[in-house]
Amino acid sequence: MGIGSWLGLWFGLSIPAILAMYLLKRKFLDTKVPSHLLWQKVLKNLEANRPWQKLQNRLLLWLQLLAAALLVFALMKPFWWAPGGGKEHVVLVADTSGSMSALTSAAQGSPSQERLQQMKREMKDFIKQKAKDSEITLLSMNAEPNLLISREKDHSRAAEAVDSLQVYFGRAAYDETLSLASALTREEKDAEVVVFTDGLWRGDPSSIPFQVPVRVFTVGEQTGFNLSLQQFGVKDEPGGKTAVVVAKNHSKTASSTEINLYGDGKLLQTAYADMKPEAAVTTTFRDLPEAKVYRAELEGNDEYPADNEAYAFSQPNETPRILLLTRGNLFLEKGLQLTGAEVVKMALPEEDSGAVDSKQTSETTVPDHPPDLIVIDGQMPSFAEQGEWKKLLDRTPVWTLGGGGSKVNVGGGQPKLESHPVNRYASYNGVYFSSLLERKLPDWATPVVSIENHPAVIAGTENGEPRLSFLFDLQETDFPLSAEFPIVVHEAVSWLTNSGGKSLGRLTAGTRVEIPIAADTVSARWVAKDGMAKTKNVANIEAEKGDKGISALQQVPSVPGLYAFEQENSAGEKSEYLAESSADPYEAQTGEKNGKLAAIGQAADGKETAANAESGAAQDKHSGNRSKTPLLTLLAGLALLVILVEWGVYQRGRSI
Repeated sequence: MGIGSWLGLWFGLSIPAILAMYLLKRKFLDTKVPSHLLWQKVLKNLEANRPWQKLQNRLLLWLQLLAAALLVFALMKPFWWAPGGGKEHVVLVADTSGSMSALTSAAQGSPSQERLQQMKREMKDFIKQKAKDSEITLLSMNAEPNLLISREKDHSRAAEAVDSLQVYFGRAAYDETLSLASALTREEKDAEVVVFTDGLWRGDPSSIPFQVPVRVFTVGEQTGFNLSLQQFGVKDEPGGKTAVVVAKNHSKTASSTEINLYGDGKLLQTAYADMKPEAAVTTTFRDLPEAKVYRAELEGNDEYPADNEAYAFSQPNETPRILLLTRGNLFLEKGLQLTGAEVVKMALPEEDSGAVDSKQTSETTVPDHPPDLIVIDGQMPSFAEQGEWKKLLDRTPVWTLGGGGSKVNVGGGQPKLESHPVNRYASYNGVYFSSLLERKLPDWATPVVSIENHPAVIAGTENGEPRLSFLFDLQETDFPLSAEFPIVVHEAVSWLTNSGGKSLGRLTAGTRVEIPIAADTVSARWVAKDGMAKTKNVANIEAEKGDKGISALQQVPSVPGLYAFEQENSAGEKSEYLAESSADPYEAQTGEKNGKLAAIGQAADGKETAANAESGAAQDKHSGNRSKTPLLTLLAGLALLVILVEWGVYQRGRSI
C-alpha cells in the first residue's frame, strides 16, 4: 500500500476538534431531590467528574471520529499495489511520417491497409492491456514534435487522440520527438516511453539519453516494393515542348510500369519503362501541345503511392525581349533591366517635329526579331506612326510614358489607385506629381491611377494586345527615386508580357515559402486542385496572418498534390499561384530499418537490450511490474456508510 498525497493529512485536525467539542460540552441531568441536603452529594459527584469520563459510552462520538478518520485517509489518496496494469506514466511516441501511409498488404493481393491504421489499432490495444491504469501522454511528429495529450487518465480521450493521428508527408522531426519524450520522463520513477514505428527512422536515436525504460514496437512488414517519380520537367524546344521524367525502382526486384503524361487533365502520351532493381530510368516525351499544368503519373500497385505523380508548369518565354525607344532615361533603362528582360535600346533624336519624314521612315527599319514589348519614353517618334512600324505596334504590347501635348496642374495631389495588376504592390505614397498630360482617353483605356480626378495611368487592351500609358513625364516627378519604382516597372512588364510567373514550382510538404501578397488582398487560402490532395478531399487551408495582415511566409500543405494559393481582394477579384506539394523523398526508401532505434529500448518481442537493462532493473526494484489500485472509492463508501449509521444512532437518541 502507498500514499498518493500527504496533503490530505491536514483534514485530520477535524478529529481533535470533535474531541474538544465533546469535552467542552456541558450536560445537565434533571434530578428530583426531596431535600436540599442532597445538593452536597450532587456537588461531590460533579467534582468527581473528569473530562475524559465524558467520552465514556458515547457511541455517536466514536462514529464521528471513525467517519473523520476515513475521510482523512481518503484525502491522502491511498493506493494498493496490484500485479500488472503498466507504469504510472506512459509516453507513447507515434511515428506519423510519410512512410506510415504505405500499404502493408498490397503485394499479397489482400485488401490494402495503411500502416497508420494498423498502428492506431495496436496503440489502443496497448493502452487497454498494458497501460490500463497508466496516465497517457501521446506525441506525434510533424515538422516539429506535436503533443496531443499529456498525462491523460481518461483512456477514452486517449483513444480519441490516437484516432486523430494523421500522416505528415513533410520532413518529420524524428529525433526531436524522442528528445521531447525523454524530457517529459526525466527524473520520473515510474514511467516508460513506448515508440510505435515502421522502423524507417532518420537520425541517430541512440544519442538521446533516457532515464526510463524504452520499448519499440514495429508496425507492418516492409515488402520492399516502391516506384517513385524523382524528377519531372518541361522545356521549350524548336519542335515544341519536351518533358523529361526520371523514375526510380527502390525495391530489390525488377519491375515495369507505365508512365502517363497529362496536360491540363488530358492524357497526352504514355510510355513503358522497365525498372531494374534500385535503378533509375529517364523517359522523354516530345512534341507536347501547350498546356498550363503537366502531370506525370506512374501506374501500378506499389507500397507508397504518395510519390507516384509529379507536376510541371508551363512557362512563357523565359526572357522577354523589350525594345526601348527613348531620348535617354537611365532610371527607366535600369528598371527594365532589373526585370530580367533582354532590353534593346533605340536612341531617339532630342528634337522630333512630329512631321512624317519619308526618308527617316525608310531608313528606320523594324527589328528582325519582333520584341515582346515596346516601351516608348516621351513623344511618339514620327517614323512609328505609319508603315511597318505602325503594324508592329498594332500587334505588340506597348507601354508609353509621357509625351507631348497640353498639361494640367495637379499640385502634388494624392494618387488614387484602382485594383489592377500594375498596382499590385504600389501605393505612390510620398511621390510628388506636379502636372499630368491632358488627353482624351482612347477607347481601350481605363484609368488605374488618378490624381485630382485626372487620369495619371491608363491601361487596357487594343486588338487583343495590352496597352499601358503613364500620362506624366518621369523627368517631372520624383517617382524614379522612390523604392516602388522598380517594383512598378516589374509588375508592368509582367502584366504586358504575361510573364508574371504564376507558379511556385515543386515544394516539399510542410516547408515554408515566400509568396508575393498583393497590397489589396483581404483573404487568401490554399485550395487543393489535383492529385492526392484532391483524392483525400483536403479542405481549404486559410493563409497564415501576422500583425500586418496576411503573412508573405506561408507553410506548404502537408498532403502531396497540386494546390492553388488563392488571393482575393475587396472587390472579389481572385488571383492564384500554383504549387506542387511533394512528399519527403526520404520516405520513399524501403528495406533496411534503423538499427539504432531498436538499440535504445526493448524490442516488441520482449528482448531487452543491454543499454536498457540497468534502468529497467532499477525501476522494477522500486515498483516491480505492478500497478497502483486507488482506494479512494472504497474509503469514501465506508465513510458514507458510517455517516448513515451515525444518523440512525442520532435519530434513536443514543448520543446521551
